[in-house]
Amino acid sequence: MTIAQQLPDRDDAGINGPLAGEVRQVERSMPGHTYGRDRMREWLRRSQENAYTRNRDFQHTVRYHLGETFETVNEELTAFGTEVATNLDSAVTENDYRFNNPRIDAYNGIGDRIDRIVHHPGYAAAGNLIYGTGVVRKLATLGGMRDGMSFYFLGNHVGEAGHHCPVVCNYETARVLRLVEDFPQREAYIAKLQDPSYDSNYTSSQFLTEIQGGSDVGANDTRAWQDSDGDWYIRGEKWFCSNADAELMVISARRSVDRKGTKGLSMFLIPATKPDGSRNHFTMRRLKEKMGTRALASAEIDYHDAYAIPLGTNFNLMLEKVIHHSRIALATAVLGFTSRAYQLAHDFCKTRKAFGETVLNYPLVQQNLAHIKADMTTSLAGTFALIALQDQIDTDDSVSDDKRIFTRLMSNIGKSVIAKRTVDNIHHCVDAIGGNAAIENTSSMPRLLRDSIIFENWEGTHNTLYMQVLRDIHRYKHDQAYLRVMAERIGQIDDDCSVAQLQAGVALSKLWDKIEDFHEACHDLQTLKIADVVTLMANLFYYVEGVNEGAHQLENDACNSKLLCAELFHREFLSGEEHRLDDEYLALCKSIVVEE
Repeated sequence: MTIAQQLPDRDDAGINGPLAGEVRQVERSMPGHTYGRDRMREWLRRSQENAYTRNRDFQHTVRYHLGETFETVNEELTAFGTEVATNLDSAVTENDYRFNNPRIDAYNGIGDRIDRIVHHPGYAAAGNLIYGTGVVRKLATLGGMRDGMSFYFLGNHVGEAGHHCPVVCNYETARVLRLVEDFPQREAYIAKLQDPSYDSNYTSSQFLTEIQGGSDVGANDTRAWQDSDGDWYIRGEKWFCSNADAELMVISARRSVDRKGTKGLSMFLIPATKPDGSRNHFTMRRLKEKMGTRALASAEIDYHDAYAIPLGTNFNLMLEKVIHHSRIALATAVLGFTSRAYQLAHDFCKTRKAFGETVLNYPLVQQNLAHIKADMTTSLAGTFALIALQDQIDTDDSVSDDKRIFTRLMSNIGKSVIAKRTVDNIHHCVDAIGGNAAIENTSSMPRLLRDSIIFENWEGTHNTLYMQVLRDIHRYKHDQAYLRVMAERIGQIDDDCSVAQLQAGVALSKLWDKIEDFHEACHDLQTLKIADVVTLMANLFYYVEGVNEGAHQLENDACNSKLLCAELFHREFLSGEEHRLDDEYLALCKSIVVEE
């Protein structure tokens, strides 16, 4: 039999000539095509399953940290998890297409300068779903970060979406406003920032970067001046202004030209609308055409003596109450990206067949996915332990100085280490899927990868964070505080995890040696050695917290998923040995990804 005789319902007009009308109406598929498309259809169906309830490890993390309030929060997260995988993902995907990205209308119909940013309707739809969870109010409440960051992590399964950066700015601004004495319209502003509706709330933004400064904030030259009535005004430009259409802008400006560096800077709030109802005096040069976070309008803004309200004279307020929180949030966000990328990759490998075998059954695939999951799960345990520490600090004045130092240190370290590995992990999720992972209108994978690259350099590049930690070690002995806190946390590991406790103790000893070697080096060498020091600090903390959560999960859920992830995490990041490619390693990788 010839190939032509095997073709079903062959129509010569459909093969060689112009398509007949009935042929044009129905695409011609062979049985193999139908089977392949059915597998793809099953993959996409799975991707729409509840993003929260399918992640039993994260569900356990929420219960582990929220205790008595878990049932209420769990119900809310379950409802949001359904939206994340369906309506939110659809709205964000539509909004992120290149022809739907934000634009500036510089002038109105009669030529008045308005600089209005126009968004696709999907932007508002996504915003209403995200803000509708009450996430800003949760995060702005002292002691509410564990609750709020649970929703923030889950929301970031769709990427930055144009809203998750403003969510963080909103809650940070609300917290700062509560600290400033006699701030005009304080309660009204806070109420609008916490409003659970994008259609009616205010959003906030934070602008530090200038073209000449970048990470060197002390080089900033935008000026603040005061008139005879005591009102303040801002003159100058900002280079990276994300959420450029915010109603409230927190901005750094130089109050004193005589005091160099950050000592001459202060923070101000610039409302988009002045108290008399008129538009404030600023203009936008252009929107940035970015690699990622494309739905988030990022502009270059000029301030033409814009009316401003001071947020105190101390620039350190920005570091302590804004940038510190942003770095915790960034680590949480990119772990949300990874969680979704892993779901997509795992679902694809579970529903796809190649060479007569389900892809997930191949050892190389199991190894790839197992390492992604182990890193993601263990790092998330450490990140939520840090969030819990921040809640404790915010509500208990008796928290020790060591724990306060540890929290500052780990917010800087964690953002760097986790953000860097996230790009690799999502890239490897792309590898697991192959060409289909590169298609923007098939899944959110390309957006997650693009956004993760942007997040890696937000709120400080790796080198900037390394140098900040180095300075803190020399000025405030942050390394010694870390060692004391970690020795205590290792001692609290459950007795049933004695092997893990011993392994953590060995890693702590290695860290002692590495820190001693660091201190003995000259300054220039220290700038190179600090990267290894902070990476080991992060890995040890995450491993210990992964074991602590894993022991609780095993006792309460009869599930050893987190302990398996912690074991593989230790092999990769702490053991200091080459991977032993033996039957035990093969079984460990398989148990992490196949039996979930």
